[in-house]
Amino acid sequence: MWRAPWLGLIVATLVQQPAWSQTITVYSSGSIAVGASRQLSAYVPLSPNGVIWSVNGVPGGDALHGTISSAGLYRAPAALPGVNAVEVRATSVAKPGVFGAATLTITQVQPRLWNASPSTIAPGAFTLTLNGANFGDSAVAWFGNQKLATTRLSATQLRASGTATAAQLGSQVSVLVEAAGPGAVLSETVNVRISQTAPTTPPTTPPTTPPPAEPPTPAPGQGTANLAAARFLEQATFGPTPAEVQRLRQLGIPAWLDEQFAMPETAIPNPGGQASGEVRQQYLHRLSGAPDQLRQRVAHALGQLLVISMNKNIYPDEIVPHLRTLSRHAFGNYRTLLGEVATSSQMGKYLDLANSTRPSGMRGANENFARELLQLFTIGLLRLNPDGSVQLDGAGRPIPAYDQGTIQQVALALTGWTYIGSGNSNWENFAGPLVVRDMHHDLRAKSFLGCQLPAGQGAQADMEATLDCAFNHPNTPPFVATRLIRSLVKSNPSPAYVRRVAAAFENNGSGRRGDLRAVVRAVLTDAEARQDAPASGGGRLREPLLHLTTLLRALGGGIAPGNQLSWELGRMSQAPLTPPSVFGHYSPLFRLPADPSLHAPEFQIYTPTEAVLRGNLFWRLLNGGGTDVQLDIMPFVAAAGSGTTALIDRVDQALLWGRMPAAMRQSLASAVAAQPDARQRALTALYLTALSGLHAVQH
Repeated sequence: MWRAPWLGLIVATLVQQPAWSQTITVYSSGSIAVGASRQLSAYVPLSPNGVIWSVNGVPGGDALHGTISSAGLYRAPAALPGVNAVEVRATSVAKPGVFGAATLTITQVQPRLWNASPSTIAPGAFTLTLNGANFGDSAVAWFGNQKLATTRLSATQLRASGTATAAQLGSQVSVLVEAAGPGAVLSETVNVRISQTAPTTPPTTPPTTPPPAEPPTPAPGQGTANLAAARFLEQATFGPTPAEVQRLRQLGIPAWLDEQFAMPETAIPNPGGQASGEVRQQYLHRLSGAPDQLRQRVAHALGQLLVISMNKNIYPDEIVPHLRTLSRHAFGNYRTLLGEVATSSQMGKYLDLANSTRPSGMRGANENFARELLQLFTIGLLRLNPDGSVQLDGAGRPIPAYDQGTIQQVALALTGWTYIGSGNSNWENFAGPLVVRDMHHDLRAKSFLGCQLPAGQGAQADMEATLDCAFNHPNTPPFVATRLIRSLVKSNPSPAYVRRVAAAFENNGSGRRGDLRAVVRAVLTDAEARQDAPASGGGRLREPLLHLTTLLRALGGGIAPGNQLSWELGRMSQAPLTPPSVFGHYSPLFRLPADPSLHAPEFQIYTPTEAVLRGNLFWRLLNGGGTDVQLDIMPFVAAAGSGTTALIDRVDQALLWGRMPAAMRQSLASAVAAQPDARQRALTALYLTALSGLHAVQH
C-alpha cells in the first residue's frame, strides 16, 4: 500500500520527541509598582514539577531587581532599577534546561486623582488644586495635551497652572497626574469644564480633605462617613465614584444639584446610516462616563416612561433624536417634553401616529399613540388619589381612569399628521418633526376626560388641547411622581412620599406645573429618600445595566466607547435601547412573587437564568474585560497583600460603603482564604460582594 514518504519521518520525530521538551508557562507578565508584590505561578508539564525561581538570572532575586520566594511571590525593589524591565524565570528542577519566563515592568507608584478644584474654568490662565493620593516628587499634572506647571503641596495635593484656549470654550478637558520619569505611570482622569461664566481664580482655600489612599476600617454593618453621599449618588447617577462622593461632601446636596442642573449636556452624536450598533455603544459609554450624570440618570428614567424601541425604529435617525429630546428636557417642563415627543417623527413611527387619518369607510383613526399617551405617559389606567393610591368605588373596586370611548376620541383628535414631504401622506422622513395635513384631520367636536374640543379646529389646535387635557389631569402628578421615584430611588414609596413629589409636579413653588427640575429635586431630597438605614421593603433591584455601571464606576472605570456589551445585556433581557414592548424592558406593575404586596418591576427580568448570566458577565469583566470596559482592581490586590481584613474593609467601602454585616464578612473571609494569591483573593471578594443582595439592591 502506498504511503506518503514523509509520514514515517513525522511519526519518528514524534516518538523521539522527549516529554521534557515541553515548555513551562509562567503567569503573568505586566507592570508592578515599586515595593509591591505579585504572586506568580508556573505551569510545569513535567514530573516532578518543582521549579527554581530567579530574577534576571539570580536565584531568589536581589534587592536591586526584586526578590522572589520559592512559592513564586515576587516583591518589587524599593527603588526603580536602572533598567526597569526584569525577567522572572521558573526553571525545572527535573530538567534544568527547561524553563519559562515572564517580564515584569517596574513602575513608580500610581498617583490617584480624586478631583480638581475648581471644576469649571474660563478661557485664559488658570490654577487648579488637585486632590488625590500617592503624589510623589516627580508628579506632573496634564491638562489635555498641555503639561502644567505643577507644585507638590503634599502627598495628597498638587497645585497646577496653565492656560485654557478660546477654542476649548464649551468643552471638557481631561486632567490627570503623571508620576514622571523612569517607570512613569498615570492616574485616573477627571474633567474640567471650560465656560465663559466660570470663575477665573481658584478658591482661596482648598476643598475638603480628600479620601485616604486606604479607607479606614468601618464598624461592621454601620456604614462609613461616605455612606450618605454614596447613597444619594446611587440614586442620582449611574453609580458613585470616589471623586464624586468627595465632591458631594464638599458641596452638599443642594449645591451639587445646582451644579448638575447647570452642567452642559453631553453631546449625543448621530452616526447616521445603518450604524445601529454604534448608537448602542455610544449610549452605554455615555451612561457610565458622562459628567452630567444627573441628566443621564433622569433622561434614562424618562425613557422608561416615553418608550421607543430599536426593535422597530432600527436606524440611528429613528432613535437618536428621541434620546436628544429626553436629554434636552430632563430638567425642563413635562408638558413641553410631551409636545415634542407627540409630534416627533420617531414616535410617529413607533406608535403609528404618522399618517393617521380621519375615519373613512371601514378605516378608523389609529389608536396606538392615543392609548399610550393616556396609559403610559400621563394618567395611567386607574383613578388615583394625590398620594398615588387607587380610588375605589362603593363596592371596593378600582375605578378606571378612562374607557375605550376615551381612546377613540383622543385618536380622532390626533389625526392629520404626516412626515416631512410634499404630499399629504408622506413616506418615512426623520429629518424633523411631523407636519400637519388638516385635510386628513377629523374636524368634529371631541369630548374626553372632562375636556371639550370644539368642531372645526385644525390638527395643531386639537393636538395642543389634547396634550393640555392629559397634562392637567389630576392623575398625572401622582402617576409621573410614582414612576420617577421607582426608577431613581425605591420600588415601594410611601403614599406620603408620592404626595410630596406630586405636589412639586403640580406647583414648583412659583406656580408652574410640570417643572421636572423641581420634581427631581423633590424625589432625591425627600426625607424618605435620605433615610440611610434601609427599611423593610425599601430600595430597588438594580437592573443589569445599572448594576454593571455601578460596579464599574466604583472600581474607577466605565464602559468603553467601542464596547460589545449589547449582546450580553440583551441575554439578560435589557438589550440597550431595545425594550420588547411599550412598557419597557419590564412591566412597571410587576410585583415580587414571594410577596405580592411589594412592587418589584426589575425582578421580572431577574430569573435564575439571567442571574447566572449576570454573574458570568461580572466575572469576565473583573478578570480583564478586554476592550469592553475600564476598571482597576489593583488597589484591592494591594489590600489583599495586607491581609483578609484589609481586603474586606476595602471592598466593603468601595461597594457597600461600610454596610457589610458581620456574618457576610465572615463568609467572605472563608471564601477569600481558599484562594491561592492576592489577585484571586481580590477577585473573589469583589465578585461575591458585587453579586450579593446588598449590592444588587439599591438600598
